[in-house]
Amino acid sequence: MIFLSGNSMQKINVGAKPLLRLRSDRILLGVCSGIARKLGISSTISRLIFSLLTLLSGGSLIILYIIAFLLIPQELVE
Repeated sequence: MIFLSGNSMQKINVGAKPLLRLRSDRILLGVCSGIARKLGISSTISRLIFSLLTLLSGGSLIILYIIAFLLIPQELVE
């Protein structure tokens, strides 16, 4: 969201979560759990949807998964 106050603009992220590959909820590389967190859904639902779409596409979504793994940064350890 962008708020105007006088002549200045401020960008405030309200409830926005960055897209990150999670370390704590991963099975393979953390892509599905990161997407699930960003969308606000269960990681199990995200994995089921991805698995179903991968089967229906003849396995071509595996390439998209690998690209997502390379592009989405991993969650930092505190």
